[in-house]
Amino acid sequence: MTSDIKFYLELLKKRLPVMVVIFTICAAIGVGMALTLPPKYRASASLLVESAQLPDTLFTTTVQTQAARELQAIQLRLMTRANLIDIAGKYRVFNDVGSMSPDAIVELMREQTDFQIFNGGRDNTTTLRLSFNAGDPNTAADVVNEYVTYVLRADSDRRTGESGETLEFFKQRVDRLAQRLAEQSTGIVNFKEANSDSLPENQEYRLDRQSTLRERSNLIGRDRTALVEQRNRLLAVGNAAVPAQQMTPQEVELNRLETELRSKLAIYAPDSPTIQFLRKRIDILRSSEPIEGAGGVQNDVNTVLELQITEVDSRIESLGVELDQVEAELAELEAAIERTPKVAIQLDKLEREYETTQTQYSEAIVARSTAEQGVDVEESAKGERVALVEQATVPEKPDSPNRKLIAGGGIFLGSILAAAFFTLTELLNRTIRRPVDLTRGLGVQPLATIPFIEQASTRRRRHFLKIFLVLLALIAIPVALWAVHVYYLPLDLLVEQLAETIGL
Repeated sequence: MTSDIKFYLELLKKRLPVMVVIFTICAAIGVGMALTLPPKYRASASLLVESAQLPDTLFTTTVQTQAARELQAIQLRLMTRANLIDIAGKYRVFNDVGSMSPDAIVELMREQTDFQIFNGGRDNTTTLRLSFNAGDPNTAADVVNEYVTYVLRADSDRRTGESGETLEFFKQRVDRLAQRLAEQSTGIVNFKEANSDSLPENQEYRLDRQSTLRERSNLIGRDRTALVEQRNRLLAVGNAAVPAQQMTPQEVELNRLETELRSKLAIYAPDSPTIQFLRKRIDILRSSEPIEGAGGVQNDVNTVLELQITEVDSRIESLGVELDQVEAELAELEAAIERTPKVAIQLDKLEREYETTQTQYSEAIVARSTAEQGVDVEESAKGERVALVEQATVPEKPDSPNRKLIAGGGIFLGSILAAAFFTLTELLNRTIRRPVDLTRGLGVQPLATIPFIEQASTRRRRHFLKIFLVLLALIAIPVALWAVHVYYLPLDLLVEQLAETIGL
């Protein structure tokens, strides 16, 4: 056991220069990066989505977007190419921003921006935390505050814009419906004027009028028949031989009127104008004095008969004219009554369309009022909105890099790699270096072994070479890393490129 320890100690001394070189390289890289990496300052700001300051029972907002979705939409607009390039140029976020390509600026800005949304659920508060990393603390704070300004302005513009667009939509809808109502109202009025004789609301009157006219037509027909019969009787009386001494003209006329009265009572009521007129004439004849004279009696009778026949003919003609008028009106009424169902269907259709439009118009008026209320709420900032809770301040200490961790990581990695080198070289080495290796390799037990005897001068040269290589590594490796960092590419960027190349 003691011999094995001595053997491995000798091997460690032998491989120590290479292990020191490996350790030095890793430690130098770690320490070099810890010393050369530029500081990164992180500035942050907090925002929250405040609920509406007015109760839902008193107003209804016209902006219904959920808070988390709204913030995601704002994030997408904030992280657009144009915005990031403008902000980077405005605050000179990168020292060589003038020589950088737009793609590189956008990529770095997005990498150094942290946009975190914390959704507390339906009944909890939704918050937003904006952060930015920059090499200068003032720049980091300025960029975050610029982000905050954009978010607040975008939220306000979006909410007022949406409420304004909603109001404008309902204003236009109200105007369109009002115009449609006017057109439909005019159409209904014109339709009623064109079909005024067939409107359904007057159908009952037309039916009553039709019945009345039919009764009047029948009555006129009976009157004409009676007058024709009366005329025939008068003609018969005129043709008969009437002695002049027996009847006076008053008596002949009285007999005729009494005969006509009896026939009229079968048709008219006792208080009708016709009956009263006949009775009045009879009373006048009865109260008048008789006309005397023997020679002129017959002539007087003929004259009276002619007058009566003429009067009857005039009445028959008048009743004929009246009957024609009644028949014409009846024909118009029957045509209007037949057209009434079709007119009623068309009018009902027009009125239903008008009522539908009127309902839509009333609903649009209510919606427009709600939209106006929503605009007032959003313009007065009383609705749900994004509010600033904590403004970004200039950080006093850099947030990164953690120089102690980086340096310690390089030293630790160097130690691990050096130990791994020693272990792997021993495991892969199959040469015979000890008596026990002869026994294990050949299966025989040697009687004696003679070690390799190195000359003192050779041993001194070998030791000197090892010391020289170690010192060279300790000096050359840091100098080479410094030269690469200064004259070729900063180590942090070089490490990032190597990581991208190997896919890390």
